[in-house]
Amino acid sequence: MQTANIAVAKNQFSRLIDQVKQGESILITERNRPVARLEPLLVHSAALESLYADGLLTPPKSRLDLVAFLAMPAPSLSADHSLTQAVIAEREESR
Repeated sequence: MQTANIAVAKNQFSRLIDQVKQGESILITERNRPVARLEPLLVHSAALESLYADGLLTPPKSRLDLVAFLAMPAPSLSADHSLTQAVIAEREESR
């Protein structure tokens, strides 16, 4: 992810927007502290819209917090339980 301070962002906004259009994310900083992020909007395809309409897929409620996700404990598996069984059990717990 590219970083730009506020002065650069103000002076080169059009160039930064062009980079965002190409799929890049830009972190805006003030005194080396992050204050904002420019990132491309997600465009839904017709295939995704069809899955949403059919109820086979639901859009995410928020962006994935990767740090929190990776900090979550991994499921413990014993020799007599498979990963598939663990996923099914986890899904049933959250219903």
